[in-house]
Amino acid sequence: MSEIGFLGLGRMGMPILKRISSRFKVKMAYNRNKGKAAGLSGIKIADEPFQVGSGCEIIFIMLADDEACESVMFGENGLTRTLKPQSVVVNLSTVSLDFSLSASRRLGANMCRYIDAPVLGSTKMAENGTLTSLVSGPETAYNSVSKILKAYSEKVFYLGSQGNAVKMKLVSNLVLAVNMATIGEALLLSEKSGVKKELALEILERSGGNSSILGLKKETMISETFEPVFALKDMVKDLRYISELSSSLSSPAVLANSAEQFYLAAQSIGLGNLDFSSVIRAFRFLVGRA
Repeated sequence: MSEIGFLGLGRMGMPILKRISSRFKVKMAYNRNKGKAAGLSGIKIADEPFQVGSGCEIIFIMLADDEACESVMFGENGLTRTLKPQSVVVNLSTVSLDFSLSASRRLGANMCRYIDAPVLGSTKMAENGTLTSLVSGPETAYNSVSKILKAYSEKVFYLGSQGNAVKMKLVSNLVLAVNMATIGEALLLSEKSGVKKELALEILERSGGNSSILGLKKETMISETFEPVFALKDMVKDLRYISELSSSLSSPAVLANSAEQFYLAAQSIGLGNLDFSSVIRAFRFLVGRA
């Protein structure tokens, strides 16, 4: 098998890398903060992204946004400086549709292949290898990495044409954002009605409005620790990409636009670095109870 490289060792990147390296030989990894690579054995830590490009033919990327991916892939010290022809770049990051299409075009000009492969799930699911992967791009490129994807994925959906996986990841995050905001508004309403938050959550779990995110975030919302698993600022970024996608497709974005404005407001009162479930505090802020 071709040499594997990995760029981005954050909350999701590190457990995914560990799952891959438990089954396949990973030659090299890169992270802007090299301290996060401490403890990785048998994997060379690159000083710059282009070193991974010169040493590996299958390269996974898990970064925060378009800007980070642009820098690592196409910047002065980026992958394309040394990337070998026929290499496959697998982008696990949540990026915009515009970036996906642009990256595919530019890498194609260098005789390289690019596939979108964003994931659905939490850090715990990444550790357990039970993520869902959404994949799009050249089928030959997908086939060349499909076994590696299964190292961290319970289910893999191949969606065909370039960008389709990005679209579905953004659709999924739209549902997630609106769902979480609705839960926050409902909890404030229940509290103002005299029902304690813990009891309201238990009732909601037994209602037709129950959802997986309610179960996942229940204890976080009770304790209100809001340790960032999915930071609110990252949801703001994704909602911006969702609005752009809706506009490009001339699709209604009533709830998407409303959610984007509300999460932006939540970020403006200092919640950006907390988990996105902290949106409940934004509702309290509206009534002077933050």
